[in-house]
Amino acid sequence: MRPWKAFVWAVLLTAALLSACQTSWQAPNPTPTPETVLDFKFRDLDGQTVTLSSLQGQVVLLNFWASWCSPCRDEMPLLDSFYQAHKDEGFILVAVNVSEDAADAAAFIEEGGYTFPVWSDPPGNALIELGLRGLPISLVFDSQGQRQLTWIGPFTQDYLDQLVLPLLADN
Repeated sequence: MRPWKAFVWAVLLTAALLSACQTSWQAPNPTPTPETVLDFKFRDLDGQTVTLSSLQGQVVLLNFWASWCSPCRDEMPLLDSFYQAHKDEGFILVAVNVSEDAADAAAFIEEGGYTFPVWSDPPGNALIELGLRGLPISLVFDSQGQRQLTWIGPFTQDYLDQLVLPLLADN
């Protein structure tokens, strides 16, 4: 294959991979407008129906992910560590898998030793309804169930501290 053809194929492959796992590392709006989100229904990994409203009274980070998404995989240890550090303060992290079946998602979670709850929503109906694309995507809700933030891309420790800890202090 000629070098220029190999280059074109490499560019096309890179573009396809980036669009499959679209992320944005821009800083969030520092003063997002609170809004109520519909009470989405998901399934836990045992197949039981679960609802977002069942978490009201806690600060909730709802993280949409897939095991094939590299940024999703990269942020999982950080999210689990943050969850472990703050779960007794009225914080809950729920990871919502949007592409695998429950058994595959459970195997990934078990392999990583992650301890947060995992729900399933293939093919990402909640994200579709919200008009959001790409992974990972996280929604942060205050203890009254008001959406405070939509975060596109992987979290960092600094952003978790900056954006979630103030909500826990208000809890």
